[in-house]
Amino acid sequence: MTGADDPTLGELPAGFVVRRPRRDDIDDLVALGAAAELAAAGETSASRDELLGGWDQPRFDYDRNAWLVSAPDGRPVAYAWVDDSADHTCVDGEVVVAPEHQWHGLEAPLLDWVERFAGVLAAGAVADRRVSLGVWCVRGEPRGALYLRAGFERVRTFRRLRASLDGLPTDPLAYAPPPGIEIRRFTRDRDERATWAADQEAFAEHFRFSAQPLDEWLRLCFTESADPDLWFLAWDGDQVAGLVISYVESYGAYVAELAVRRPWRRRGLGRLLLLTAFTALRERGCTTAALGVDSGNESGALGLYEGLGMHEALIHDFYEKTLRDGA
Repeated sequence: MTGADDPTLGELPAGFVVRRPRRDDIDDLVALGAAAELAAAGETSASRDELLGGWDQPRFDYDRNAWLVSAPDGRPVAYAWVDDSADHTCVDGEVVVAPEHQWHGLEAPLLDWVERFAGVLAAGAVADRRVSLGVWCVRGEPRGALYLRAGFERVRTFRRLRASLDGLPTDPLAYAPPPGIEIRRFTRDRDERATWAADQEAFAEHFRFSAQPLDEWLRLCFTESADPDLWFLAWDGDQVAGLVISYVESYGAYVAELAVRRPWRRRGLGRLLLLTAFTALRERGCTTAALGVDSGNESGALGLYEGLGMHEALIHDFYEKTLRDGA
């Protein structure tokens, strides 16, 4: 593998083979991610839908953005990928190694590939913008030490919370919308643009936000397990005031998006939308539901979730390295 946008890898241990992954490798890659997280924390959020949501985007090229390492016996044991935002300022990557092969010489060349290709992607950003490379790992995974040694800083903590769906409020008033608000299920081929616009506005102030084009957002949301009957919108007239998008993944029910636009905040709408989603998931037979929250989020989201009985199940740390300073 040669070329400026396809850098030669560092030397791998004898007998290990590297190639570009194919789409039909996805299940093996998800299993690798799950094994690494389970070994570190006894819990996993690895998901086929989540991985495909990023890898099936128009800018992601399986022949450029990712690679897969197999052991001498042919089993896949490690992979890495790197991708960037639409404006090229937020580059994300990941290095995953099966627990039994960690610290056997695979991590360094994988991370080297990620960093070098990240530099190629960063060149697409306008000259006065800061560009950073971000990587994730479950707290306790060896990858955290790898990232720190490579000059990354741990800059953020994201908590995965879980709630039992057996103890939802029974008081009808808990499900009463604020005056003027109507909660309706998402309608396919009608609500996409309004939902996307509300989502982008609501998250614009969040950590490392980069605007997402409509087509990319649709690919990310409409995954293989997507079921719009589990998506709800809060309407104020013809305006989407808030939204909640849930999935039933291989590991259980998950609330992927919960957003309220600024003019409608502090009115209990976030709590109502979450309870609406929980109720729909319980009706599907789910007994628990999870969601992720940025510990640095100043909106009070963590307090809302804890007030509904959600408890911490998993911690992800986010590491960042500046690739280019901004103006």
